[in-house]
Amino acid sequence: MERAKKTGLRRWAVGIILAGLVLFAIWYHIPLHRALDVTVYDGTGGSDILQMDITLHRSFFRGTMARGTIELDGTSYVSAPRMEPTQSSFLAGLRDKWSGIIYSGYFVEAERLAGRGDFIYMKEDSLWIANVSFRGFYDSIEGLILVRSSPDAPNVVYTVDPLTRSLN
Repeated sequence: MERAKKTGLRRWAVGIILAGLVLFAIWYHIPLHRALDVTVYDGTGGSDILQMDITLHRSFFRGTMARGTIELDGTSYVSAPRMEPTQSSFLAGLRDKWSGIIYSGYFVEAERLAGRGDFIYMKEDSLWIANVSFRGFYDSIEGLILVRSSPDAPNVVYTVDPLTRSLN
């Protein structure tokens, strides 16, 4: 009789643990919406306010993906779904996940994306988040390297550190 009670308690405990794991997995995969403002510097002494309205898509088996809108220097950029990076393999995705890498793809001008131009045309004036790290639970930006590609001009690298130089 006592053995049957122990078996029943074990089943309940295992059931509760499994239900908790399933709820955690569902919660973890819910996208996180964040609206962040940060001052960025271009390495030549100029600064600007970067406003990000992004959604972070998390996964157990690949790096976090950032999508949404970014406003810089009065220009609004939106994430281009066709221009997002892809994982080369399952193991590379796991490595990126455990490294804390956050992917963004390209953010292109809203007018260019609305026209659904070809890849080269959209990439002419775009932003790319090369590296980003967050504080807390993605509530503020700790480190950022943002590359702006412009037609007929050299690329500009924006950071939250005013001492970083621009790329040519």
